[in-house]
Amino acid sequence: MINVNSILLIFIQIFNLIHSQCTLNSLISCNQVPVECLDCSLTTDCIYGEQLSSLCRMLNGSCVNNDNKIVSSFERLYICRYCYQTPLDELACTPNIACRHNQNSNRYKSNCTIADDTQLCLGSRTFYRNIQCNWTSGHKKSSALLISIFFGGLGFDRFYLGHIKEALGKIFSFGGLGIWTLIDSVLIACGYLTPDDGSVYME
Repeated sequence: MINVNSILLIFIQIFNLIHSQCTLNSLISCNQVPVECLDCSLTTDCIYGEQLSSLCRMLNGSCVNNDNKIVSSFERLYICRYCYQTPLDELACTPNIACRHNQNSNRYKSNCTIADDTQLCLGSRTFYRNIQCNWTSGHKKSSALLISIFFGGLGFDRFYLGHIKEALGKIFSFGGLGIWTLIDSVLIACGYLTPDDGSVYME
C-alpha cells in the first residue's frame, strides 16, 4: 500500500532542495540570477531571432535591478529561439577525441547545454547536437606546407601526414617529375590534403 505521507515528505524535500540552491544574496544583480532560479514567461509566438522581454519571478529571495532596487521580479531580454538553435560558440558540449574527420560522417553526437546559465531560451537547456570533428594529432598545416615545398619531391610531406604508400610513390617517381610535388603543395595550402589518421590541422 502506498504511504501518502512518505510521498508528500519526498516532494517537500525536493522542493526544499531546489529552493536552498536558489537562496541568493539580496545584493546580487538580477542580471546574474541563474535561469534555474527563475520562473519566466516565454512565448513561442514570435519570429526567430527577434529580441523579446520576459517577466521573470525569483523562485526564492530577491535581487537588485538596474535601478538599484531590491525586487523579486524583473524583466529579462532574450532571443526568440529554441535552446538547440543556439550558436555553437554559446554552448558547452562534451568533446569526442575518438571521431575521425575523414570518416563517412565527420560529425559526432554531443551532449550540449547552454554555457551561460543566465541566458533564456525556449525548450530544454540540455540537448544533443551534431558537431564537426575537431580532433587533432598535432600536425600543423604550416609545417606540412613548408615540408611539401622544400622536400615534397622526396615524399617527406606525405610521410609527415601519414600517407606512406603515396610517399613511397613520390620517391620512386621523383615527385612525379615535379608535377605531383606541385599538386600536393596546392592541396595542402587549400586544406584538401590532411593527415591520414583523420585528424584536423592544429591552428
